[in-house]
Amino acid sequence: MKFYIVYIISCLLFSVSLQAQSTYYSTNYAVNGDTIYLTKAQLGSYNFDTTGANITWNYSSLTAASQNSLIFLAPTQTGFSIIQWPYVYNSTNVNLSSTDGQTIAVGGLEETNPNNYYLKNTSALQQKASSFTIAIDNSAINIKNVYTNPDTIYRFPLLFGNTYTSHGSYTISIPPNLYYQNVIINRVDSVNGWGTVITSYGTFSNCLKLVSYVTEIDSIAINNNPIDAIDTVIYKQLQWFDPSKGYPVLSVTEDKVVNSFITQTIQYFDSEKFFQPQALFAYYPLTPNMGDTVTFQNLSTNAQTYKWYFGDTSSGTNDSSTQINPQHSFVNPGTYSVELIAYTGPLTDTFNLSIVVNPVNFTYTFNGNGNWSVASNWSNNLVPPSTLSANNSIVIDPVIGGQCILNVTQHISSGATITIMPGKVFIIPELLSISQ
Repeated sequence: MKFYIVYIISCLLFSVSLQAQSTYYSTNYAVNGDTIYLTKAQLGSYNFDTTGANITWNYSSLTAASQNSLIFLAPTQTGFSIIQWPYVYNSTNVNLSSTDGQTIAVGGLEETNPNNYYLKNTSALQQKASSFTIAIDNSAINIKNVYTNPDTIYRFPLLFGNTYTSHGSYTISIPPNLYYQNVIINRVDSVNGWGTVITSYGTFSNCLKLVSYVTEIDSIAINNNPIDAIDTVIYKQLQWFDPSKGYPVLSVTEDKVVNSFITQTIQYFDSEKFFQPQALFAYYPLTPNMGDTVTFQNLSTNAQTYKWYFGDTSSGTNDSSTQINPQHSFVNPGTYSVELIAYTGPLTDTFNLSIVVNPVNFTYTFNGNGNWSVASNWSNNLVPPSTLSANNSIVIDPVIGGQCILNVTQHISSGATITIMPGKVFIIPELLSISQ
């Protein structure tokens, strides 16, 4: 009798255990119109490898660092007309798209307006296409890419104990031979845990843990020159799903380094939050000449929108910009104070940097009265730089009865000239040097 009681209790417990397991269907995943806020956490000493049944994963100590949003739209709402890209207007090809709105800029090359396109049905979520815009100088190219083989992101329904493999591939080619990339993606997935996940956002008591081992093989060439003939990257994705949310409530990416996996990113499902932005930028060329196009590289963090002021009032309406990485041409030489204001919701941050624009075949004319260093004594308020470079000139032509007093140290490079107009007074108190 005792044996049967124990057996019955064991069966009941097993039944309760089965009922506690979650199942994540395709209908639980995001739909067109959803906006998901994902908070990126600071890296720390966390153990993400625990697997099994009825586990509690407690990551309540995650510290938020920044946030971005993932917006899901109908593929036909991503900016392409049916004539430009009929593929995304066929719902048997794709019926869901997402974008994080991020811009990636490297040198004079900028990738913006990224979109991923999926086919979601009861059995899988497959990425079948992507698009983005490449901006080079003042021109833009829309890149539309249809996968050679779909990348199966998830197989539905997600259920504890499920395992599967998938293979995807695509090729990106930007004419004329500007950029070429061939990518092969192999996935080995397993749902190896269920239980409760606790993050800084809250507690999710009905979760499944999916672990994906991804091998990505890239072949890249720029201007027909191979950069990576065959570059193999292996990484691991760990994701926790709760049926009440349309996106993983916790996602971790780990890169394989030698024989270990090192955590690279941690992000969790969250409500919208604003983090203090940090404005920062760089520019090139570092020593621009008048007339050169200066490209500004935005290095700000936690920012959503931007406002630039170039300190170049002579450029009129072109003296400001709201672009992420703008360009500006300084027609006149001089020192310009460039200001960037980064905005996130009600929060702002400002960064200033002075840019010296060198003259080219330019003449500085002193037509006032008094000290050399006073801008109003010079034509257009342009005081010569402390070192006058070759092929540039200075003309000393004070007003009638006036004089020019050199009250700063002035260097005149070989090939540059300084001219004193007839009958004019130029006082040099041992502050002039001439380079041979």
